Amino acid sequence: MLVLRELTPHAYCLPEEHGGTGSSSGPTARGVLAALKAASRHVFGTDDLTSRKVVISGFGSVGELIARSLRADVVVSDVDESRRTDEFGWVPPDLAYRTKADVLIPAAVGGVLSQETVEHLDVRLIVGPANNQLTDDSVAGLLEERGIVWVPDHVASAGGVIYTLAREDDGADHETALKRVDGIEATVGKLLARSSAAG
Repeated sequence: MLVLRELTPHAYCLPEEHGGTGSSSGPTARGVLAALKAASRHVFGTDDLTSRKVVISGFGSVGELIARSLRADVVVSDVDESRRTDEFGWVPPDLAYRTKADVLIPAAVGGVLSQETVEHLDVRLIVGPANNQLTDDSVAGLLEERGIVWVPDHVASAGGVIYTLAREDDGADHETALKRVDGIEATVGKLLARSSAAG
């Protein structure tokens, strides 16, 4: 980001010692958790996931924060086997989208939800920060046909952008910026309510 700042003033998340807000991983994870709360209430009638199984595909900087914040039966997956830990269940990456669970959290690469992948899913809810999760728009229709609620990634993963812009563009303090991130919960609630009402 420091190199990009040399080329343009529109580079964000510089290290704090250089006047930026640093990594956006924390606010991104917080936004996913806010989205998950609203989506869980919509699908399960409660945001309490204690008795639910959650699979997180991608145990990187955001996926790990999400895993450590959840009170649930958490199973993680990552292409880097060294990320494996005894704290959570583990499945290899090729099984992450074939594992029976209540919630799937795509937190790694994009393009993971294809026609073929969705046919093998055994989950009721998908909420995650991975960008561009659908291989094409028709996959959203297939998810709907299978009764799987999907929160679009550009909503679920917006926490980092919301926080960074609030701090670096609007001059908001840390707590104010976090409150804006928490607003994702209300946004997702409205989005899912409207989606249901519109069929």
